[in-house]
Amino acid sequence: MVHVVWRRAAIDDLETIYDYIAHDNPVRAASFADELSAKISLLSETPYVGEARLPNLPNIRIFPYKNYLFLYEPIDNPKGIELLRIIHTAQDYLNKDF
Repeated sequence: MVHVVWRRAAIDDLETIYDYIAHDNPVRAASFADELSAKISLLSETPYVGEARLPNLPNIRIFPYKNYLFLYEPIDNPKGIELLRIIHTAQDYLNKDF
């Protein structure tokens, strides 16, 4: 069974995304938050699929989904990922705290 560990920053990111969309469309905000969560669960099944783009942090991987980037670290026991952040592609992920 795969596992996702959500860091507080990733939870905050998801809540921020939800709040932003809910301002105009609460129903879509809920469905999109569910969609992101489902994609993250699928990602945990193949944790090494993301690209390692951060030279100073080689264990952190980045996986794009729609207009967002999932920043995460694969974990082995239990198999899965530690989700660090969910960042919009317009944001500078290099200057974000993990």
